[in-house]
Amino acid sequence: MIIEYLTFFTLLSASLFSVMQQMSLALDEVDIESFILWSGVAAVIAGLPIMLW
Repeated sequence: MIIEYLTFFTLLSASLFSVMQQMSLALDEVDIESFILWSGVAAVIAGLPIMLW
C-alpha cells in the first residue's frame, strides 16, 4: 500500500515539475496563451490528490 502511494506521488511530482518547466518556457517567450494553458494543467495535476482521496 505504501509503495503504491509513493509511486503515485513520485509520478505526480515529476509531472508537475515538467509542467512548471513548460510554464517557465512560455513566460520566457512571452506566450500568455501557453502560460494560461499550462497553468490550468498544473492546477488539475495539483488537485488530483484531493479528488482521488
